[in-house]
Amino acid sequence: MSNFQNINSMGTDNMTGTPEQVFVFARPGALSGLEQLADTVTLVEIGPARDLPAELVSRARIAVIEVDPADSRSLARLDTLRAARPNLAIIAGLPEVDLKITRLMLRKGIGDVVAMPFTSDELLTAILEVDRELVGTAEDVAVELAPTFAVQKCSGGAGATTLATHLADAMARDFGEGCRACLIDLDLQSGDASSYLDQPSRKSLVDLLEAGNRLDDELFRAVATEFNDRVDVIAAPTDIMPIEEVELASLKSVIALAQRKYDLVIFDMPSSLTNWAMSVMLAADAVLLVSQNSIGALRQVKRRLQLLRSFDYHPRKVAIALNRVQGGMFKKVDRSGIEDALHHPIAGLVHSETQLIQEAQAQGVLSTTLERRSRFASDIEALADHLLALAEEG
Repeated sequence: MSNFQNINSMGTDNMTGTPEQVFVFARPGALSGLEQLADTVTLVEIGPARDLPAELVSRARIAVIEVDPADSRSLARLDTLRAARPNLAIIAGLPEVDLKITRLMLRKGIGDVVAMPFTSDELLTAILEVDRELVGTAEDVAVELAPTFAVQKCSGGAGATTLATHLADAMARDFGEGCRACLIDLDLQSGDASSYLDQPSRKSLVDLLEAGNRLDDELFRAVATEFNDRVDVIAAPTDIMPIEEVELASLKSVIALAQRKYDLVIFDMPSSLTNWAMSVMLAADAVLLVSQNSIGALRQVKRRLQLLRSFDYHPRKVAIALNRVQGGMFKKVDRSGIEDALHHPIAGLVHSETQLIQEAQAQGVLSTTLERRSRFASDIEALADHLLALAEEG
């Protein structure tokens, strides 16, 4: 298997064209049967979680590395290697190759995977294919970028940050086991996503924007705060900064890196739609407009819908959520009337659970951690499903 597609197998009886500086790092048992390659590649006996020998890694042009996806140390070893040798061609040896593991390897910048136990034919085929791709280029292997979602508040007090934090967790859970989402707080003047999750950070999005050529996986990991096993948060700066000072090119670099590292990227957008904010929204796979059920708030929703349409952003990629909806017989929302006025469907009504949400924020957890079966939780799950469907359709 090479580039995650089957290719014609090649015999090992003609190895004169085997590239040089190829190292295979694997357990002794995994290297058995590869003796006929010993004259053309360097076989290194090492466990899947042990640190790779720096001296040998520095000499490698192509590295075949045994990976245990169930061992965090084995995965961390890949990250360390990628940071140290960003242009090194890496082939991952895996006990099982499936779509989930393949996507994980892609996010880590791995150019190819080979099923284990190794066979000489399949391993040599992968090495030769990777070598052909290296000829004349030192660029990293292209990685499929994760979908992005922009959560846009349409009025003050709409609760967009509350929805963004809960949606990041819900969408990551729906996307599949092992999926990770990155929530980026783009509200540079009043963003408080990290405080909602009780995850204060000394570093923020500004550190990434100002990094320039120093922007890499290591810096991103230093800035990203782990909220739980599904969500990382890039915090807005503690100090207020002029929102117009953001350079779009720098922001695009940060977003592209986040898309390479994660399965999903969610933006908590600022209320002010600057040129760079509009660029982020227009590039998103789906936009969620968050509003309350009031005449003034809905008027702002309509204005943003018209703005997106003026830029030819497809209406099917726009979802509207009415937040903090009050329940009860005499407080029903005229959903069809609102849809007629906006000329756009309402994707979801998120019912108010003020006490639950305040208690969760006081503890620095999501409300779903305290109460999995609340009406608010059900509304979030439905909205997450809808947004993922929009991205898939797009």
